[in-house]
Amino acid sequence: MEISIPESPHFRNIIAIVFGLMFSAIAVGSVEMLGHQIYPELADLDYEDDAQMRVILSKAPATALACIIAAWTCGIFFGCFVAGVMGTEQGTFCCIVLSGIVVMLAVTMLSQIPMPKWFTFLGLVMLIPGGLAGWWLSRFTLDKLQRSVIDK
Repeated sequence: MEISIPESPHFRNIIAIVFGLMFSAIAVGSVEMLGHQIYPELADLDYEDDAQMRVILSKAPATALACIIAAWTCGIFFGCFVAGVMGTEQGTFCCIVLSGIVVMLAVTMLSQIPMPKWFTFLGLVMLIPGGLAGWWLSRFTLDKLQRSVIDK
């Protein structure tokens, strides 16, 4: 039984973006889970209590918040890589759409949870190199695959 994606570029783009978002969420969750193992006090936050959030986040070590930024960067990296590879010829478009969705999710989270200014700045800025690296690696991977097929 052979499974293949239909030739419709629109359907392929949608599938690539959805799979990219899934891999992005898995990467973010995995890295944040590691961060919660290192800093368990942040795992027990009550997101409904703004006062508690401000106190705990103001006392949180910078490395604990850096774990969140690392999670977002890894998430957009893996998401763009998967979307770029699955999107093949239109992989750049898939990476741009996926990056836009991830940035909107990050901005939404940052607008709802009180975070330090440096975190807000770095959290958004680090999405750029993460997304670009994932896009670049997807293009590099597809180029290598195409060359290996042509050489055979």
